Amino acid sequence: ERRDMSISREKYGLGPYNVTEISHYTVKLSDGVHLSCRLWIPDGKDSDSFSSQFSTFNSNEFSKALLEDGQKLAGDEQFPVILEYLPYYKDISTAPRDYSRHTWFASHGFVSMRVELRGTGTSEGFYYGEYLHREQVDCREVLQFIAQQSWSNGKVGMYGKSWGGFNGLQQGWVEDQDSPLKTAISLYSVDDRYTGDIHYEGGAVVGSGMLSWGGEMYMRNAFPPIPRCYSEKAKWMEAWLARLEKTGQPVTSSWLHHQTPGSFWKQGSINVDYKKLHIPVLIMGGLEDGYKDSATRMARFLNPESRVIVGPWCHDWPDTSPSGPTIDFLAMCLNWYTYHLKDKHVDEENKCMDWPRYQLYLRNSYAPEELTTRSDIGRFVRFDDWVSRSVQLDEALQAAVSDEKSVPNKMLGALYLTSEKEEHILLQSPLSSLKHYTVPLFSHALQGANSGIWCPWGDLSGFAGDQATAIANTVSFKSGPLSEQLVMMGHGQFVLRISATSWERVYIAVKVSDIAENETSTIVARCQFDLNYLTPQKSAKSSNTRTYVLPMNLAAHCFKPGHRVAISISPNNFPMLWPSDTPADVHVYPDFCRFLFPTESEEYLEKNTVTYPPPRPLLQIPQDRLSPASSSALVTKIGDKVRYVYNDDSGMVHLHHTMNVKVQTKAIETYETDENVTYGLVNIDREFTSAFDSLKFTDCPDQELAIKVNTQQSMRSDRDSYRLEEKLTVKWDKEDGPEIFSRQWYQTIPREDHNKWC
Repeated sequence: ERRDMSISREKYGLGPYNVTEISHYTVKLSDGVHLSCRLWIPDGKDSDSFSSQFSTFNSNEFSKALLEDGQKLAGDEQFPVILEYLPYYKDISTAPRDYSRHTWFASHGFVSMRVELRGTGTSEGFYYGEYLHREQVDCREVLQFIAQQSWSNGKVGMYGKSWGGFNGLQQGWVEDQDSPLKTAISLYSVDDRYTGDIHYEGGAVVGSGMLSWGGEMYMRNAFPPIPRCYSEKAKWMEAWLARLEKTGQPVTSSWLHHQTPGSFWKQGSINVDYKKLHIPVLIMGGLEDGYKDSATRMARFLNPESRVIVGPWCHDWPDTSPSGPTIDFLAMCLNWYTYHLKDKHVDEENKCMDWPRYQLYLRNSYAPEELTTRSDIGRFVRFDDWVSRSVQLDEALQAAVSDEKSVPNKMLGALYLTSEKEEHILLQSPLSSLKHYTVPLFSHALQGANSGIWCPWGDLSGFAGDQATAIANTVSFKSGPLSEQLVMMGHGQFVLRISATSWERVYIAVKVSDIAENETSTIVARCQFDLNYLTPQKSAKSSNTRTYVLPMNLAAHCFKPGHRVAISISPNNFPMLWPSDTPADVHVYPDFCRFLFPTESEEYLEKNTVTYPPPRPLLQIPQDRLSPASSSALVTKIGDKVRYVYNDDSGMVHLHHTMNVKVQTKAIETYETDENVTYGLVNIDREFTSAFDSLKFTDCPDQELAIKVNTQQSMRSDRDSYRLEEKLTVKWDKEDGPEIFSRQWYQTIPREDHNKWC
């Protein structure tokens, strides 16, 4: 089917090629398993109008003919290939974004390819977990398949965010100099899967991260293959039921069975040996994304040809993120891929290798609600010498940590804690004398209020809000109004002197906030740790007192004159930090605590400001919205119980583009504790509804197939164990629809004593 599109190539930034899209094709692996893929192939040039040709699911012969004779598409040309390799359904979950982006790449002379992992989507085989060795071996075979095609020039660039970004790093890390993979663009990915991913932070469970993501993958694993790819309903049902029996099971337990760093998490972690990453990589991170710390770390350790940009974005693309400003991300990708996959000199205006090593978006003071409503609250700053600068920062931090009264050099700022007459104060200069008094810390259920979720995807309810409630219910040290702007730009370190009646499992959360004149506050940086994950700096006079240096996450914030700084310390950050279930009396020594942070002068900032053009409009997939989307985050208190409730509803959407499917997902996550956080309980209920229209099976009449997948998870813990209850139900989505599959799991997983591995 050829669709002429009366759209402007210039308006959308489209290239000179028309595009043929092959909706479903398979790549056969060496063990006989077929991976499902979708391709966008350049198909002749037309300077006047843009058109796309779509194959349907029942046109396998058409697809085969096109792929086996690339000359039918664009004369004698061979093209570099952009590969995105994911477990998410190309025909449902990512169809709208894939259409916008991969069509665009193909119009500029790239074959763009979207492959579903083994056991996901419509690919054969079975999926058993994240980033397994089998997944990476399969990808290498896909890369070799691409290099052998008549339409390929033998050069491949990987592309993707999150899982797709991880895969680009992991494939580039393989020691294979003959690999067709020449580069990767990796967004929101990590170099260390234990410390940087959504499961654990600082050695402790990320409550609203691990459990939420585990519930999401639990539901996705139960999705069926696309029925339109099967000629017989019986064969489709056979494939789906086999998947449910083999891999339709929860994944959270596998993560809880690996509570410490080890081989499980090293699989797929490139920080084991950064030097093995032999390809140039464009790394992009976001200040509102859960993976931002890895991006800055990789800017220091990756090969010299790699570049890193950390913008203001959440876990959404840099051209569509609601936390802006957004930029012309596709044009940036085009520059990068043109240089690395085509002739490096084909475009004299292509200066991607002149980009600075590291760029970071610095925000000015803003109200929490302005995060998604203003695009002028900051600027990009370039650092050409980031590697050497990082070494100098480390040396300066180490020197400042070792001297309790030191005044940092021009690269560092410092804030010093003290207390006077029960008032907790932050100072910008060191104390003349240090006193050995203590302040008790306490847990309160509202210390995590308005903290947002660990990794905001773009729903407004996922972003952090006003921190006033959390600050009021936490031991918080506050500065006076600032006389001049204060810049925090990089990874700071919080020096903590602390005593505890027991060190079995002591959790600490630290937050830095910006308090405006009207008392609203914005979170700037934070960290959370099981202190036994860290090594104490030195022994104090008594065995119950220790000094720790806590690495803070990335900060990029310019405090406005007249604003105040707050540093809050607590043994709790529920629900983002799962409770320790081992109560202990914990005290801090304020005079021996301080926050050290990288800073920069206004002169440097002005001289090194970078600007980017805004994004062009994106192509939109044909679809109808049948019901509205919605999301909310609420905190409720009933008696002594405090509940954080997150609701998300995608709304029903009818996707017409090649698959003609209606789809909707819903989720309710409830995190409960009591006022003093003596326990944690989570209940997650997810539902996926899908209806496939106008199916033409040979073994039954034309029909619509409507299905519903429901997953329920519950977890609570005590001092010794985690207790998981999980249930999967799959049924036909109609009144009194019969059940297709159902299974329940009950597991008790011992909690590990981190003192044994620290």
